[in-house]
Amino acid sequence: MKSAGQDKKLAGWSTPEFGRIARDVEARTGILFPPNRIASADASMVRVMSRLRITNAISLEIAVSRPGPARDALMAELTIGESYFFREPSQLRFFAEELLPEWNSTWPPGRRLRVLSAACAGGQEPYSLAILLREKNWTRPHRIVGTDLSEARLEAARKATFTKWSLRTMSEDRIDRWFRTDGTKYTLDPTIANAVDFAPMNLFDPFPPEMSSQDAIFCRNVLIYFDIPTITRIAERLLAALAPDGWLFLGASDLHIADLTSCEAVVLPGATAYRRCSEGFSGYSLRNVPLTLIEPLPEFVDALPVEASDYLRDSFDALGEFDEPDPADRRANTIVALHDSSPVATDTAELRAGEIRQLANQGSLNDAGKALSAALETYPQSADLHLLESVLLAEAGRWTDAERSARRALYLDRTLTLAHVALGDALAKQGDSRAAKRNFESAAALIDAAERRGDTADTDGVPLARLLHIVRAHLSAIGSGSTDRGYSVFRPS
Repeated sequence: MKSAGQDKKLAGWSTPEFGRIARDVEARTGILFPPNRIASADASMVRVMSRLRITNAISLEIAVSRPGPARDALMAELTIGESYFFREPSQLRFFAEELLPEWNSTWPPGRRLRVLSAACAGGQEPYSLAILLREKNWTRPHRIVGTDLSEARLEAARKATFTKWSLRTMSEDRIDRWFRTDGTKYTLDPTIANAVDFAPMNLFDPFPPEMSSQDAIFCRNVLIYFDIPTITRIAERLLAALAPDGWLFLGASDLHIADLTSCEAVVLPGATAYRRCSEGFSGYSLRNVPLTLIEPLPEFVDALPVEASDYLRDSFDALGEFDEPDPADRRANTIVALHDSSPVATDTAELRAGEIRQLANQGSLNDAGKALSAALETYPQSADLHLLESVLLAEAGRWTDAERSARRALYLDRTLTLAHVALGDALAKQGDSRAAKRNFESAAALIDAAERRGDTADTDGVPLARLLHIVRAHLSAIGSGSTDRGYSVFRPS
C-alpha cells in the first residue's frame, strides 16, 4: 500500500512513471524536483523518449532504471551541461598568478600538482586549467581530472571539439594558439587535450580514494541544485578531499559554505575561496593579493557612473551561467545580468538595457560600460538599468552599493522579481538576515504569482524553477540559523 508521502511525490507529474523516475534520480544524485520544477522535468523526459524512440513512459522507466545510454540521456536533459572556457576569471587568475608561483617555490622537488574539476560538463573548465599551466610554463608533474555525473558529457569532453560559443570569452590570439578551426568547429590542441583525464563521479556519493589530496578543486555553480543538508554533506567531502594546503573554488551562484560547515573562507579580489581549517580557525579571512596580480583597470569601468566605478576597480569577472542559444534563435543571452531584454521592446530604456547586455555578452565590455553610463544619465527612472548596476556592483563584492542600486530598482518597480533577489542577496551578505528574508519571501511570492499566471516576463527568461530554487536555498539557510553568524559577511582575521 502506498504511503501518503509516496503519493505526494508523484503528484503533479503527467504520468506516475515520470514521478517514480524523478524519485529515483533524487535518491541517486540528490538533485531535487520541487513542485515548481516538475513541468520542466516532465518535458525533459518527453524529449528523452523522443530522442530514444521510446513510445511510452513505462518503457522509459525500465530503460533508465539501470546504467547505460538511456540514463545518461536522461541526466543530460535534467541537468545543465553548458559551460565555457575561462569562466569566472578572477578565480583562474588567482590560481595562475599567485598559487602556481607559490607552490613552485615552496614545494619539495617532485611533488605532483593535483587538480580536480568536478561537474565539468563538456570539459571547458579542466581544459582551461591545462591551458593556464602551459601558458605559465608549469614544469612539475601534474594531473588534472574532470568529472561529471553524465558519461555522455564526459565522452563529448574527451573529443575536445567545441563551438565558438564555448570560446566566447577568449581572445582571438588565444583561440588561434590553442585551437584548430574546421568550419564552425574548434578542436583543442592535442597536447592540451591529452593533459586532462576524465572520470565519472557522483557528488552525492562518497568520493573515491583517488580523488583525495587535491591541491585545487573547482566545483562551480553545482550546489544550487541541492537542499541545505546535501550541500553541507558535499561541501564537507570537497574540503576533506583537499590536501592540507589545498584550495576549493565554488561558483558565484553557490551558497557560501562557511555558513554551513567548518572551514576558512578566504576573500580574494572578485572571488571567495575555501580551505580546510588550520589551527582551529574557522571563519572569514582576507588574502592579501598584490595589486599587480589584478588586471589593469578596464576602460569600461571608468565609463560607468562615478558612484559605480569606484566600486568596480578590483574585479568585474563573474559572467554567469547560460545555455548556448538555439541555432534557430540566436538572440543574445546576457552574461552580466540575469535576464534578457524583451524580444520586442517598445520602451527606449528597455532597448538600451538590451543593448548593454548584448554588448557585454559579445565581450565588448568597454562599450557596455559607456552605454550603461549614458543610459542611466538619460533614463534615471529605469528600474531595469538600476538592477543592471546592482548586479555589476554585487559581482565586484560591493554589497552596500549593490543594495543601494537594488533599492532604487524596487522603488521604481516593486514587482521586479530579480531586484528583490538582488536586494536579498546584498542584505544577506552584509549579515542582515531578517531584512534579507523579507526580500527573498517577496521574490518567492512574485514567482508563485507568475507561475499561476503562466507568465515569466518579470524574470525575463530565467527559468522560474531555477530562480525559485535559489530563493528557497537562501531562505532555508536563513531558517536554519546559519545566518546568525553573519551570512557571508567579510570578517577579517
